[in-house]
Amino acid sequence: MRDVTRTLRSIGSLGLLLALMPGSALAVVGPELEAAGWRELPNPHKQENVFSRGPEGAIEVVSKDSVSTLYRPVEADLAERPVLRWRWRVDEAAPATDLAAKGEDDCSLALYVGFPYDPGQASFFERLKRPLVESWAGAEAPGRVLRYVLCGRHERGEVVESPYLGSAGAIEILRPADAATGQWFEEQVDLAADYRRAFDEEPPDPSQIAIQADTDNTASQSRASIADLAFVSRDGAASAAVDGAGGSASDDLRAD
Repeated sequence: MRDVTRTLRSIGSLGLLLALMPGSALAVVGPELEAAGWRELPNPHKQENVFSRGPEGAIEVVSKDSVSTLYRPVEADLAERPVLRWRWRVDEAAPATDLAAKGEDDCSLALYVGFPYDPGQASFFERLKRPLVESWAGAEAPGRVLRYVLCGRHERGEVVESPYLGSAGAIEILRPADAATGQWFEEQVDLAADYRRAFDEEPPDPSQIAIQADTDNTASQSRASIADLAFVSRDGAASAAVDGAGGSASDDLRAD
């Protein structure tokens, strides 16, 4: 009964999961991004971010007391390329917030990786709310989500449970809100290892990826960029870490 009550109370809190699902709304997305397969999903009754192509192929997101998400489908074989690599920067940061607190979790820049829904692995809570999710977003809606952020008042490397997705979503703070602004940071994460750690099971291949900024709770603004998203092998990731080389990158997740 407790799980049922929790599910009913969560009906209005599916925004982050729905942000990773196919939608028909197109707004404030630069034409070059739209041509590359990116789409924007607004949050109901919220101002929308502005997503555009920046220098050197970067994706820029400007958020002014707003929140919305840029997403696209991906095809990636984690058995061969389990590492996701990218670089990002924040030029104007949202205030440091508690990412584990619903309604207090503004964020300058977040990268989401969505994985297909598997009823055999889903918790009772996830299965119970799945019909609602599919009625809104279709059968291809992600079931589990890893979120990597450059924001928050947490310690670097801390992992917290999503206040919206519960056991279906994990948030890793790669860099907190007090990270230097105006500076590119290179990141790489082992999606397979992170999925096992977050959900205690073997990962399926990811199905969607999304970029988000969120400033509506603090009525603030942020400006950030992300570039060079690519799936790579562990050998390629190790090579990049040693000498800065590009490694063996997949074209599945190029912004261009």
